[in-house]
Amino acid sequence: MDLFAYGNLEQAQEILEVQWQYRASRGLMAAHQLGIFHALRTPRRIQEIASLCATDPTFTEKLLIICCALGLVEKQQDRYHLTPLGRDLMLPESLRNIGSVLHYGEHLWWFWTGLADVVRTGRTESAPQAPEAFLRSAYLHGIWMMHGLASNGPAQWLARSVDLSSRSRLLDVGGGPGTFSIALCQKYRHLTAVIWDLPEVAAIAEENLKRYHMTDRIALQKGDWNTDDFGSGYDCLLMSNILHGPESNAQMKLSKAFNALIPGGLLIVHDFFLNDDRSGPLSAALFNMMVGAYTISEMMDEILVAGFINVQAISRDERRGSGIVTAIRPG
Repeated sequence: MDLFAYGNLEQAQEILEVQWQYRASRGLMAAHQLGIFHALRTPRRIQEIASLCATDPTFTEKLLIICCALGLVEKQQDRYHLTPLGRDLMLPESLRNIGSVLHYGEHLWWFWTGLADVVRTGRTESAPQAPEAFLRSAYLHGIWMMHGLASNGPAQWLARSVDLSSRSRLLDVGGGPGTFSIALCQKYRHLTAVIWDLPEVAAIAEENLKRYHMTDRIALQKGDWNTDDFGSGYDCLLMSNILHGPESNAQMKLSKAFNALIPGGLLIVHDFFLNDDRSGPLSAALFNMMVGAYTISEMMDEILVAGFINVQAISRDERRGSGIVTAIRPG
């Protein structure tokens, strides 16, 4: 058949690009692990960078070219330096640092490496384990990963999507590092919030609140949703990324959320959602493989069963595979 007769070449190219994306991912992870970005706090030549990072100069230069192509590094004459984006994302003191995203990504890498065996056996244990160094620190980096992901778009999007102008007291259930509460309180200056999570997570959230100077408006409540209630008296309640499909005990959590809200209180559910025909989007499909995901309609049905009314899907982000559903506790 004539090669020029095919009509889906652009889509084929997109699939080929997906197949190769792991190369950029591994390059970024390697640069982070080797300390390349730390070395570039001040502009440096190749030999200086290689000496500081204990790396081979030739391959260090190749890795720096990848970092330049990603927009994190620039070369001026014979020196490399961080771009503004590189400083925002790669330096640990930055409020939007994604170091833990990359570290935890290394942990997750091994699941995807063994995906064929996982699908073949139906057992996640079939995938190889990450190296011990990444396993030991997975929990800590997993919590900070949530901040790195949320602070670079999702938290701002959520705060712009929901109307809390008439609300005053927010409960953020399973709020992790508190990034969504921070964004909502920054957007709505009259709002106060309580982050409800496990004690070890609350310690991380406390550190994050101090970094954002939000300790006067956002408090911490330690609890375990498997055994504890969420409290009461809130006029809005956020459940972000804690209702991951049928295995997430959604009804138990939604029932406790119902009881925590006052009549007329607003429920906000933010999560990965599959399309109703379960055909995507890609980010939600990938998350569903590892953890689980509802469709939008399934999530809305779960909320209705819990006794809420006025259930609405108010926003979708197809690129991230995320959606926002709101509902009201009847009064």
